[in-house]
Amino acid sequence: MTEILSEADAARRRFARTTSVDEAQRSMSEFYGSEMDLSALPKRGFGYEMTAIHDESTSVASLRFSGRCRSGTDSFDDVMFAHAVHGRHRWRVGEERGSGSVPFIVPPGMEMRVEFSGARLRTVGFPGAYLHRVAESITGIPEAAFRFDRINEQRRRPFLAADALATLDGFLLGDAAATVGEMVRAQVIRHAAVSLLSSFPVLDLEPRTDGGAQRRSLRLAIAFIEAHAHEPITVGDIAIAAGTTTRSLQDAFRRRFDTTPMQFLRRRRLRLAREELLEGAGSGRTVRSVAQHWGFAHTGRFAQQYLAEFGEHPSQTLRR
Repeated sequence: MTEILSEADAARRRFARTTSVDEAQRSMSEFYGSEMDLSALPKRGFGYEMTAIHDESTSVASLRFSGRCRSGTDSFDDVMFAHAVHGRHRWRVGEERGSGSVPFIVPPGMEMRVEFSGARLRTVGFPGAYLHRVAESITGIPEAAFRFDRINEQRRRPFLAADALATLDGFLLGDAAATVGEMVRAQVIRHAAVSLLSSFPVLDLEPRTDGGAQRRSLRLAIAFIEAHAHEPITVGDIAIAAGTTTRSLQDAFRRRFDTTPMQFLRRRRLRLAREELLEGAGSGRTVRSVAQHWGFAHTGRFAQQYLAEFGEHPSQTLRR
């Protein structure tokens, strides 16, 4: 089996390829942290390939199988989402059954069995604690109870789930993934989690309203942004720190500053990037390194935003 493991930016990457069913089974079990079954009929002609990444917030995998296979597990620890984007695929999760050509969810602790042929699969797993943090940032309800009973039958907007899985696949497993900063990666993962929670109604995402605390929440949000602008924070993190919901926080920023929390954060990061650039070329800094340090993945876009904010290019600031 060809297998490559690497670790960078707190993310563990994996690539594996084999024609051995036993080696493929072992590769899947190690990645998913669950004892996976795998059989192929016939074994001749079987092929397996996995490209994957895993960190504390998510696991993302793209798998390809040649031949007709059966697989499954007694349970996953994480909340798993899957989509068969090519080939034939049928699944059974608990008492539910369906086609993998439509995204489906495998709740933690629930048995899954699948049959597929010539399949290409995308899977994404989230620890329950991470999904609770995301849900709390939207609803304002800490540790809201997830409802998984016959959840696939209640699926809505499957195209949204398919797009979220495709985005994570392309963004985290593509050729440019190694150059993506931690801050940008965290934002993409959170947005995908929100899309998946919207597609599978495991809880009510309508936030609670609290009209009497907007000014206090606004002060707390600004203080949090000032203290953590160098970290990969999201609008959900800001909302939690401010003790409010994402929607209420966005309303407060629009009323007070005619902007969004993330636009406010971006302007703060632009100012901090300017302070670094003003230290001059002698510090060894470059426009690219400063941009990536403050969460701007595309140097050209950073330069455009910088020019609009300060009336000069970041390279001009650096040469002062």
